[in-house]
Amino acid sequence: MDAPDGPQLDALAAAVASIDQLIQSLDMDRSVIDLERLSYEAGIPVERIPALLDGVVSEPETPQETFRKRLVFLRDSRLKPGGKRLTLDEIGEGAGISHGQVAYLLKGQRSPGVGAVSGLETFFGVVPGFFTATERQALHRALQPIHEQLTHVALLRGTGISALAMRSSSVGSDNDRIGRELRAAVAEALQQPEEVRELTHQMRALPPKSRTRIFPVIRQILGLERPDSSQPTDGSSAGRP
Repeated sequence: MDAPDGPQLDALAAAVASIDQLIQSLDMDRSVIDLERLSYEAGIPVERIPALLDGVVSEPETPQETFRKRLVFLRDSRLKPGGKRLTLDEIGEGAGISHGQVAYLLKGQRSPGVGAVSGLETFFGVVPGFFTATERQALHRALQPIHEQLTHVALLRGTGISALAMRSSSVGSDNDRIGRELRAAVAEALQQPEEVRELTHQMRALPPKSRTRIFPVIRQILGLERPDSSQPTDGSSAGRP
């Protein structure tokens, strides 16, 4: 096993501990986490995620090998309508590189230049750094929206949570099951008139980014905004869900 990859090991471990604490406070278990969605966002095979959540550290990889695996993952997961993989020509044209260069990159026979990385990030609609982050870094980033949603659910349900579980700073895609829990918690709170004032105080206590995320949910429940029904599927086109 390799030595921990610096401060990021502590960041991931802290995030997982916080999520576990929130899950326990809500009488749930880790099955609430959508591993398929987490895999899709992080670019990590779904079977690897449980071990990473448990703190297992894998052997180090070269940046070139990490890039190759992420590119293969994207080609296998961002499928065209009908379930077919993108061709090398389609990837090359979309990313602004040649057919041959795509083939070399997929085989790990060539290191990508800055322009190629940027073009591929844009074409597939992934965040900057998707191809260069370690597994732990990628998982930590993908866990942030899940952590935030769980924090919202705990706040709205009035569950006592510690400062550790309250730490949340990023925004991102919704986790389906947690999203349903969040909507249920908001709906339950809004059905109790005497709790509306308390809910308002709780909302005002949230960080600005958290309030930005929660307001659309409340508007949907009140019928003031149509929900976004887009979800990642095996037949989706290239790009983020």
